[in-house]
Amino acid sequence: MSTSITPEPLPIRGDPIQLQQVILNLIVNAIDAMSEILRAERKVTIRTTRIRDLAEVSISDAGPGIPPDKLKEVFEPFFTTKAHGMGMGLSIVRTIVEAHIGQVVAENQSSGGSVFRVSLPLAKTHGNATSSEQVRLPIEAAGTK
Repeated sequence: MSTSITPEPLPIRGDPIQLQQVILNLIVNAIDAMSEILRAERKVTIRTTRIRDLAEVSISDAGPGIPPDKLKEVFEPFFTTKAHGMGMGLSIVRTIVEAHIGQVVAENQSSGGSVFRVSLPLAKTHGNATSSEQVRLPIEAAGTK
């Protein structure tokens, strides 16, 4: 596993437990996607970046990727590529992200594997937002310990 965490804080407004669940689900899915490849070839990369007024976290893997004709379906309830999956995880991820006025997308990487990108609006540091309403992206908080 490797990380590339932006040095600047990316404060967002939201429920830290729900956002932790989003990140955890995407990491576990990335790990599961690589179960059929050699250990030496397995790689999960987590990145955070700022894009204009958005905080973005991306989780990528070196697995087989998502069949191109299924990319639009991965967030639908009961859709799964796992033999024993229920197909609820990514649907719940999308629901949580959208409840936080964000967006989640899935893409295949040209080098192989897939990447999931979660974009959330940055909290305003003045006006209505107070420091108690702001949270750091869960992956940033974990990286600072």
